[in-house]
Amino acid sequence: MKRSRRLKRYIGNRYLFEVESSPTTRGFTFTITAIDPRSGRRSHINNLNGIVSEFNLDEDDPRNEESSWWASRLEVEHFHVVAGQIFRNKHMLKQIEATLDEDRRLGEWSNTREEWNLENWIRKVRSKSR
Repeated sequence: MKRSRRLKRYIGNRYLFEVESSPTTRGFTFTITAIDPRSGRRSHINNLNGIVSEFNLDEDDPRNEESSWWASRLEVEHFHVVAGQIFRNKHMLKQIEATLDEDRRLGEWSNTREEWNLENWIRKVRSKSR
């Protein structure tokens, strides 16, 4: 893997998802972001139970509580593969989106992307998949 930023986008049933890794001086950061397509509101969801359980982190790994993770090159490669499996699995996606619905009802989403444009986001996804 090159030491460059990597971004993969997935379209769910009610949410959009971005899986991103970026190089740092310590290795990489790895973040999964859920986006409400109507409002552009965003939440980092690495520590969501339905997500974190799929990465098989050690029980005492501090990343279990973090919304963005530090990772080695090998870990970040593995994390991208696992994230792809999560978002292509209809059953898992349904469970994750139900949890996100509940989080939003409880006011857990505070980030808003000012330049949000759903059509541009979807256009970028479709152009990458060709």
